[in-house]
Amino acid sequence: MVLSRSLLAVMRVAMAVQVIVGIGFWTGHWYGLVNVHMAIGVLYVLAFWVIAGAAIAQKRATGLALFAILWGIVIAAFGMMQQRILPGDLHWIIRVLHLAIGIAAMPLAERLAAGQMRELAHAA
Repeated sequence: MVLSRSLLAVMRVAMAVQVIVGIGFWTGHWYGLVNVHMAIGVLYVLAFWVIAGAAIAQKRATGLALFAILWGIVIAAFGMMQQRILPGDLHWIIRVLHLAIGIAAMPLAERLAAGQMRELAHAA
């Protein structure tokens, strides 16, 4: 599906930008980009949800797609709340979890989109 392939590209670019900006935050720089980071995170999650929704609409990998929608909620909630979780010297743990939770969406999206593209190839 062209849409899924395009959304995967959006997710890949968004993830790369997010990691770069996140490293800037970790090193004590670029705090002025927090709103940009959050906006790109919203775009990332929305693209993830559309890929999952397309899988559900095609009645394919429904369980994985529903998990992906739930995972998107986890990404958004954790991202918005992370500054309030475990402040102080141990906050690095939350930062690493935030990174891992966000990156974990990519293999799920790749798997859902790959199934959609395989299905279209077989139908042709």
